[in-house]
Amino acid sequence: MTHTDPLVAIITRTKNRALLLERCVKTVLAQTSADWVHVIVNDGGDADEVDRLLEGYREPYRGRLKVIHNPQSLGMEAASNVGIRASQSRYLVILDDDDTWDPRFLQVMVEVLQRETWPDTRGVFCHTEIVLEEIRGTQIREIGRKDFNGWLKAIDMLCLLAVNRFTPVCFLFERAVLDEIGMFDETLPVIGDWEFNIRFLERYDIRVHPEYLAFWHQRPKVKNGLGNSVIADSDLHDIYRSRMVNKWIRQSLQRGSLDYGQLFALGLIVEQNNIMESRFNRYRKRIEKTLLYRAYSALKTLVRGKSYDHERT
Repeated sequence: MTHTDPLVAIITRTKNRALLLERCVKTVLAQTSADWVHVIVNDGGDADEVDRLLEGYREPYRGRLKVIHNPQSLGMEAASNVGIRASQSRYLVILDDDDTWDPRFLQVMVEVLQRETWPDTRGVFCHTEIVLEEIRGTQIREIGRKDFNGWLKAIDMLCLLAVNRFTPVCFLFERAVLDEIGMFDETLPVIGDWEFNIRFLERYDIRVHPEYLAFWHQRPKVKNGLGNSVIADSDLHDIYRSRMVNKWIRQSLQRGSLDYGQLFALGLIVEQNNIMESRFNRYRKRIEKTLLYRAYSALKTLVRGKSYDHERT
């Protein structure tokens, strides 16, 4: 990295989703920090559509935009690697074309990582809110929100092995780490971020910043190209997750670094972790339903009271 390189490279993968991409562009341009470059990788989508959209934002970008058109789709992880290799920076973050940030995201996350005193910490992720939405024509409408990882105060390997606790939208890390752990695994059509996070945590610690600065947008009812892979391709996620777990266990058994007794104990720990989280989510849903019912009842009482007062007058 030279003194002229931007501090952060933001890598965005997109394919025929101009409606969502424009919102992503706006969230980047709204950042309070200006020391960044935005690399948009059009992974086999309509190049003219992307160029037309971005032409109207050239001035506010002020030279901080780089667009790459892949002639054919290479896949999510390969597209990430293309963007990373085409940029220079101290820090990296993957911002998918349908996700957004608080305007202070880059500023706060960089400051947190720079102030970190634990020498093995090379990345940071913040608390994330899931934004539920639907698409009607050319309009995106929010239909609800829920917490994703706000209960996390720290992250360890067993916690991460149970389930991916942070998605790319909330994770900022040092580019230099890639020299040791490698790039994103291009053979994986899904769960590439989870696999990368595990490799990262094998070598370095990751700090949790307890502030909601990242928003993971999901469209539960959308199954076409405007949907989320974690929802539309949920079966594929389960298949590749099992394949990765089996691969890691086989490697450990072959090296003799893990025997069946240890494997059984580890399985019990991970399973207990899953059970506890399942219970937590179930109770949280019950609490949310109770609160919604109370709010509905209060509103109904208020409306009835107004109607009664009106009748008396």
